[in-house]
Amino acid sequence: MSQLRYLVIYLSLLVAVILAIMPLPVWAQLYRPDWVALVLIYWSMALPKQVGLWFAFFTGIILDVSQGTLLGQHTLALVVVVFVNQNFYQRIRVLALLQQSIYVFALLLIDQVLVAWVEGIMGRPTPLLAFFGAPLIGMLIWPWVFVVLRDIRRKAMLSDRHE
Repeated sequence: MSQLRYLVIYLSLLVAVILAIMPLPVWAQLYRPDWVALVLIYWSMALPKQVGLWFAFFTGIILDVSQGTLLGQHTLALVVVVFVNQNFYQRIRVLALLQQSIYVFALLLIDQVLVAWVEGIMGRPTPLLAFFGAPLIGMLIWPWVFVVLRDIRRKAMLSDRHE
């Protein structure tokens, strides 16, 4: 796959990082979906040979730096999520979008647990509502994220078959 085709993936991750750092009211921050995790879940499911653990690692570093969190906090969570996703993607991508949403909820919950674990170690407990709010919203918007990124992938003619 040429570097120009990777531009679509890079741009979608850039948009996800921007959505992740965009300021929101305090009450809405509890419900902010993990945009970066959602986009990485899609790309690692659609193009598992091209988007893997290294993408998750570098995207996590960028997210940690942009949010000013402990370096490696989101990196750890995203790498684990992509690792789990790469082990199950063949079974999951054939499911209906509603069934995939439940799987995505589980992945986002894993992400949330790891981020909250690091926050807890640093002495900043996570509110219970924040613990389940963001994964629940992520689960609800997964069908739209999937359809939008699938259409972008098709228009860019990105395929996992010919490589």
